Amino acid sequence: MKTLYPTQLPSVITHFASQHVLTNREAQIIALIALRGYSNKEIADVCFISEKTVKVHIEKIMDKVGTRSMRKLLSAIISTDAYPS
Repeated sequence: MKTLYPTQLPSVITHFASQHVLTNREAQIIALIALRGYSNKEIADVCFISEKTVKVHIEKIMDKVGTRSMRKLLSAIISTDAYPS
């Protein structure tokens, strides 16, 4: 498995991360979920962290975005305007 580093994230993810004040690690995790469909275990393996740590990051992301649903989180990412005027 190949990891995504913050400097390699697509603009829609970086824009979403800046809108919601996500850390680099949170942005990396959300990219692995949204772009690669990785499970918590796969994310943990790629990022060299525990599954529990992945879950904590996801909880923090959802708190910052204001949702408890992964579907709504993914919808928020998709609907993010990657190219603001």
